Amino acid sequence: MSTSSVEKVTGFVMLVGTGAVGKTTVAQVLELINNGDKPNTGVLRDIRKTNNMEYEFITTQQVIGNTHYSVTLQFLIPPGQKKGEGDPTGRSFEEVLDIYRPTIHRLDVVLFTYDLVSRESFHDLVYWIDGVGDLLNDATHFILLGTHLDQENKLEITREDIDEGLDYLTKQLKDMRPSWKGNFAHLEVSNLTGENQNDLLYYLAGSMISSRQMMS
Repeated sequence: MSTSSVEKVTGFVMLVGTGAVGKTTVAQVLELINNGDKPNTGVLRDIRKTNNMEYEFITTQQVIGNTHYSVTLQFLIPPGQKKGEGDPTGRSFEEVLDIYRPTIHRLDVVLFTYDLVSRESFHDLVYWIDGVGDLLNDATHFILLGTHLDQENKLEITREDIDEGLDYLTKQLKDMRPSWKGNFAHLEVSNLTGENQNDLLYYLAGSMISSRQMMS
């Protein structure tokens, strides 16, 4: 493929959700998948709790429709600690956003991330959409992303719950921004086995392209 036939797109993805749902791990596993590797316990074991804004970058080659794209996904990963709770030595989500908000000019995609074996993390979506509302634009896309799909015997979140979660998020977004026209979807993945991570990478690239085209 000649470089002249490739369209280049760069954009920003933010992962939000309660601590320990696997936000940083998602980004790092996507990088492994993009490089043709598989998740391994060594990599997963070395990932530590986020207590500041973390950044990950992935450039993926995707064919969407009849067009070849080179899409650079710039991941922004704030901590999942809420203000006033958790480790007092670490920064909260609110404190980190207060610091970095002037540098965040747009978000193309938001991953509202929860743990499929934790109903509490799913119900916390109410908190996270309020937290990022002022960072969204009319073309921001979002994905309701469930992790720990491999723990099939412990899953607490049903498909009905997921559908209700999507309805809630879309209603909240439209209430916040009546002119919002972004797309939305749900996906469930495993960071341990890599299940559905290729689908997530493809959808992120497509969402990035769609969001940029809407705002052009």
